Amino acid sequence: MAAAARPRRNSAPCTTVSRGRSAVVVHAMGTSTPQQQDAGSLDVSGAVVQPSFRQTPWAAEAAVAAAGGDRAAARIAFVSESGTCRCVLAAAAFRAALAARDPRLAGLVEVECRATKDYCLGDGPELLAARVASELGLELAQGYAAQQFKESRDIVDFDVVLVMDKFTAADVLREVSVFDTIKTWGKANYSSKVRRLGEFNPAAASAAAKKDLGGADIQDALYGNVGGEEELEAVRQAAAAIQQSCDGLADFLVTVDQRHQQQQQQAQQGADGDAGAGGEAGALAASGRLGDSLTAAVRELEAMDWLVPPMLQAR
Repeated sequence: MAAAARPRRNSAPCTTVSRGRSAVVVHAMGTSTPQQQDAGSLDVSGAVVQPSFRQTPWAAEAAVAAAGGDRAAARIAFVSESGTCRCVLAAAAFRAALAARDPRLAGLVEVECRATKDYCLGDGPELLAARVASELGLELAQGYAAQQFKESRDIVDFDVVLVMDKFTAADVLREVSVFDTIKTWGKANYSSKVRRLGEFNPAAASAAAKKDLGGADIQDALYGNVGGEEELEAVRQAAAAIQQSCDGLADFLVTVDQRHQQQQQQAQQGADGDAGAGGEAGALAASGRLGDSLTAAVRELEAMDWLVPPMLQAR
């Protein structure tokens, strides 16, 4: 039998005290004593207090329910680390791809960008991103300013959240997955709204690429800030992958919309709203909103165990 690990000297005991909606973690300095172990008599005069706050998505759900028919037919979020390069190019490429396929549908879908980090909030598109967009004939949103992804609001407000790589997926799911564990009623599945944009790239859509941790990633072209022609070429390569992925995403949405319209017509004719469609997609189509059908279709994509947080994986 392996020997028990020896405790580190001067390790700090940790006491968690619940106060309202926050948890206050108290790390007492020095060696633990019986008095310090008793939360009622703990001397915190030399302690480090680290409050941890987390908002739930319940308020956002109530707001969405109250909005009812005033919501857009579908809402899609593109998420990158800084919110100033890849997601900006993705939003522009997707708008162009969808408009080329179905102008009516393009007018119904709202597209926004979000950042997982806060160091570029309020900034416009990167100059290289704007340059490459111009080369490709893509129109960037006027007056764009980077916003940070707010988990408790955005995971409810958007019908699908498309991240650029495994790192942005981890940033988003770190908080979103918590909601799935604490909501013990109804059907949550917030985490299943999150997918990588590169999964819709026909060139990377093989089963092997889906299972590969980085097989469908769109790399951060500005990582390392090498500058010059090398960085410009990296942005061009990322933009090419983004365009291919957005073409595939637009085709996917057109197919979802066609199925959604068929189900709505059947419902209006008095037929079963689930006829001709199985699973959650058929059930949610009865809501009359394209975004619900889009969410259901995304949830029916092939599951990727690596994208599912460990606490939510099947045992």
